[in-house]
Amino acid sequence: MSKNLQEKIKEVKSSIVAIGFNPNPQQITIVGSGFAVSDDGKILSAAHLYNQLNPEQINNLKANVMIERIDNDMERYKWIPVKLINKNDQYDLALFQLEEYKDTLLKRLDLGDSDKVEIGQDVYFIGFPYAAQLMNEGFGITLVVNKGIISTIKRDGVDPEHKRNWLIVDAISNPGNSGCSLIDMETNKVIGVMTIAFRTKSQTIKELDIREPMHIAGAKPINLAKNLLK
Repeated sequence: MSKNLQEKIKEVKSSIVAIGFNPNPQQITIVGSGFAVSDDGKILSAAHLYNQLNPEQINNLKANVMIERIDNDMERYKWIPVKLINKNDQYDLALFQLEEYKDTLLKRLDLGDSDKVEIGQDVYFIGFPYAAQLMNEGFGITLVVNKGIISTIKRDGVDPEHKRNWLIVDAISNPGNSGCSLIDMETNKVIGVMTIAFRTKSQTIKELDIREPMHIAGAKPINLAKNLLK
């Protein structure tokens, strides 16, 4: 009997982490998301999250990992230090290592084959958009699910191998989702890493520096990460 989407989401929730740093002992700044790709604490995310940090922030880099599931709506998380293992700036992918992982609920997500992805395929992504803002508003740690379809697939026009280098999704992705997993709804396997969202200048409040989200988001195909994981 096939599982429904609710069951599939429950399977992957504990594998998703928020990534951030402490500007001071009383504060946390969340820069994005990541997900487990091994059973020994390796986290895949987006390289631009790491590249925007200064050396002090890098030294304080942490991942917020689920450590207890109380019921369907209640979870407990813990901030655990992480270190960069390797990154590929061309593909905007980075691999991190958690210093501690054995007392968490972290488990490896299965990776799919992004070369077999087709336009129109149902997908969802799960991460921590606007995580710091939601915490400041009293919502606590908030893991958010979005779903859509693969809108189009782009191939690298520079690389002579012309690998697939973008999966474009018909969904709104918000700041904080960078680095989270794009998952095929049928197989529940990761087919991409969310790395970009497109926005346009506000048409309604032009005097404010805000951007209105478009239903266009981009993910790096998971096959681009497989050499990094080796």
